[in-house]
Amino acid sequence: MTGNELLRVEHLTKKFGGLTVLDDISTSFSAHEVVSVIGPSGGGKSTFLRCLNLLEVPTSGRILFDGDDICAKGTDINVHRQKMGMVFQQFNLFNNMNVLKNMTAAPVKILRMPEEAAKEKALSLVRRVGLEDKLNAYPSQLSGGQKQRIAIVRALMMDPEVMLFDEPTSALDPEMIGEVLEVMKQLAESGMTMIVVTHEMRFAREVSSRTLFLDGGVIAEDKPSHELFDHPESPRLISFLQKVL
Repeated sequence: MTGNELLRVEHLTKKFGGLTVLDDISTSFSAHEVVSVIGPSGGGKSTFLRCLNLLEVPTSGRILFDGDDICAKGTDINVHRQKMGMVFQQFNLFNNMNVLKNMTAAPVKILRMPEEAAKEKALSLVRRVGLEDKLNAYPSQLSGGQKQRIAIVRALMMDPEVMLFDEPTSALDPEMIGEVLEVMKQLAESGMTMIVVTHEMRFAREVSSRTLFLDGGVIAEDKPSHELFDHPESPRLISFLQKVL
């Protein structure tokens, strides 16, 4: 691994029964890089992302995170997951906890962070996304966009080295998408390493340094974002961009 490389994927294959969803994928991600993963539905994007923190266990291949093969037998994946923030489509907030408790539960329990320190950190982070007045609210009292912003800062409470986003705006009404993308843009500008499965082509083009086009379980193109959008090469990518742009 190079000094700047955070995550390396080698010959990753994932099968569900007789169906090959990911087919011998190899790529790598550097620290402070923002990478978007685009492609048609059913192309393997979410499965690829979920394999990176072993929410889906690869059928074969290796995933090196900070130099450790997290697929190797005996690896404590929970230790590595603490360094990988994950933001899902459906927010995954605890409905029986208010916003503050949603944000502080994991760092207090897992990182043994003192409760007062966790509260201070939560307040600092929630200010960044403009929701400091919602600390005592419950998820049922929040809009979709507010829930997703809280889900992002909840992941940040664990001081992750990389943030994984699985179509974070796909469950949102159009007017709420912008507020979540703005938080992600600020996060990218702060230097956070981000891997984002997204249908938001403008985000991929303007915020990501690099974009992968995943189709049929393989990476059909992997280029700097502007180059991929301005000069697509594979017929499948050309066809895909004609439909979504």
